[in-house]
Amino acid sequence: MAKAVKREWSDWLNPVLVKEIRQYFHNFGILAVMGVLLVVQLMMLVVMQYQVSESRSAFSDSGAVMFGLVAGSMGLAAFLVCAFGAMLRFTGERRDRELDFSYITVITPNRIIWGKLLGSLVMIVFIYALCLPFMVIAYFLRGIAMGDMFLVALAMLPPLLVATQAGILVGSAGKRWLIGVFCLAMFFFGQPAALFFAAFLWGLFRGTDSVGAIIFLWCVFCAILLGLLYALSVAAVSSRFSNRMLPVRLFLVGTFVCSPLIGLGVALAGDMTADIGKVMLVSLTAVGSTVAALCATLAAFERLDPGERVRRQRPRNPVGRVCHGLVSSGAWSGILLAHLLLAVAALAVFFAYRLDSATWFDAFFWVSGCSYFLFYANIAIWAAGNWKVLPGWCYWAFTVIAFVVLPLLLSGIVTLAGRHDVDVMLLTTPFCLINSSGGGWMLLFGPALAAGALLLAGFARLSRPAEGGRRS
Repeated sequence: MAKAVKREWSDWLNPVLVKEIRQYFHNFGILAVMGVLLVVQLMMLVVMQYQVSESRSAFSDSGAVMFGLVAGSMGLAAFLVCAFGAMLRFTGERRDRELDFSYITVITPNRIIWGKLLGSLVMIVFIYALCLPFMVIAYFLRGIAMGDMFLVALAMLPPLLVATQAGILVGSAGKRWLIGVFCLAMFFFGQPAALFFAAFLWGLFRGTDSVGAIIFLWCVFCAILLGLLYALSVAAVSSRFSNRMLPVRLFLVGTFVCSPLIGLGVALAGDMTADIGKVMLVSLTAVGSTVAALCATLAAFERLDPGERVRRQRPRNPVGRVCHGLVSSGAWSGILLAHLLLAVAALAVFFAYRLDSATWFDAFFWVSGCSYFLFYANIAIWAAGNWKVLPGWCYWAFTVIAFVVLPLLLSGIVTLAGRHDVDVMLLTTPFCLINSSGGGWMLLFGPALAAGALLLAGFARLSRPAEGGRRS
């Protein structure tokens, strides 16, 4: 009986999870990182003991200093073991078909990515447990409360999972040169972006005694980013002829639907129940506009024609066919879905104005800023549909250079020359919204560009309904 239960338990476990844990503990480099982590923390303990013995008493913030050093070394070790290690291992697997589970087994891409993420989570918990005794020692050195230690350790977990999932996404491409790009991006953009967002939340709720809202928004932001990276990883591992973008668009639509609940959570956590309706509408507008911008940008990188295999999966009833087509692969359906989501977000601005006339400007600011991303994606998809020489992402890059990079460079040159009236030069960029001296009419320019580009792309599409698209 016991053997049967054990066998059923082992069959229930994700085989990728078992393989990941086995490889973690059989990798000499990972074991060396853990050994170095233990030695470094022991050295910290010796230094702190020397400082205490010299002063004959622990100074007031010795515990905080000790905990900061332990937390920093713990985060660095977790990044090297989980994010960097998982990326290297998955890159090697994707480059060798004899090791790639998507080729040698019938395991679905979702189970492959889920098993790798769970394996990394197990290692993060193991590293936390390795550092736990030193955290307890830091607490007894005084200078830090137990609740603050728990809060910091808990706040470090979501960004570590996000970094791990980003490493898995990079590894799913199977390109070695992306490893260097990932390391540079995490060093120059990842850590500053996390610190900037944390400082933004702190400044947003500073003086309002809304620590709960800060923690809630931090967790929600990391959860959304983690889910998006997870869905993109599943799409990258899937077959190129399958409906790869289905999980990504389902996640984006689900995030859009749950956006009012995010505002509700912020209002309840920040004790802002009096403005709960306003906060929910602003959350719907901000999150919905951002989701629409992401959906449009990803559509510019997709193939134009979803393929016969994807079209055969559509339901027979008209409503089901339309809904399935919007969330399936294909650049045209992606850009249409983005415009529908942005239209709903813009409709929320009207209700925000009816609820509070001072709220509509903040809400419409998000809609106007994200409209530019739909404009760039529309132009790129229109160009890819007319000139099938290059993939869609090339046309998107050319569009961004023409409408964003060049105007920014030109406005910088004009500003250095002593002239400061550069608002007109930045009309094709979201940066024109930063300067409010031009009045409210600037808020209408982004949606106008997006609507015009949609009409242009739609006319080009309808004029050639029988043409197939090029895979981008």
